[in-house]
Amino acid sequence: MTQPTITALDTALDADQADTVLSAAWDAFDVAGRLADALAFDEGSDEIQATLVGIKCTEGRRLLPLPENDRPRETPTPCSGRAGLEPYGALLRHASGALRRLASVPEYADDAEQLSLVADHAAAAAALLMTVRQDGDGAS
Repeated sequence: MTQPTITALDTALDADQADTVLSAAWDAFDVAGRLADALAFDEGSDEIQATLVGIKCTEGRRLLPLPENDRPRETPTPCSGRAGLEPYGALLRHASGALRRLASVPEYADDAEQLSLVADHAAAAAALLMTVRQDGDGAS
């Protein structure tokens, strides 16, 4: 995944339209989940931690509506070291914050509990992702 794609998702997570935010959060979970799958088979990665990231992403994505954009994001390639995972961790943390913001909007009060749960999954996936590799470990 390229930096412009991450930037586009970041921008969408800050949108005023709930559908745009939910779609971007779904895409963030999808991308991070596919990255986790790749990392589980990558030398120098903790496959258990990578699997846990994938589970959290699947759980979060399952609770969101399917995006209407019909354009799958590219699968990220495993990056070198822990620093290479940071953009994806930041994206998941941003998704968590965007979902919490949406949960606090009065018109989404009925969905606030579910949105908060999805935000928790995003935050947990972000934290777990950063434990998949130690500094300097992993192939590019």
